[in-house]
Amino acid sequence: MAEILGAGGLVILLFPISFGLALWALIDAAIRPEAAFKTAGQSKVLWIILPIVGIFLFAIVGGILGVVYLVGIRPKVRLAQ
Repeated sequence: MAEILGAGGLVILLFPISFGLALWALIDAAIRPEAAFKTAGQSKVLWIILPIVGIFLFAIVGGILGVVYLVGIRPKVRLAQ
């Protein structure tokens, strides 16, 4: 597939996916109560700021941070809720 799109095309394809994941993580972290984050041993502010910073640095970084939150942190916070 990379041969068809080229390196630039692959980045263009990954941008909206990464942006969407970072946005999903940001919104999910924002709507969860602070107490659930504290019970899970996490910082709500940190998980709101990280996807934003990741998006501004490079959307792929925001997407990676979004996946980390959605797969690793979100289940703990939901369980603490």
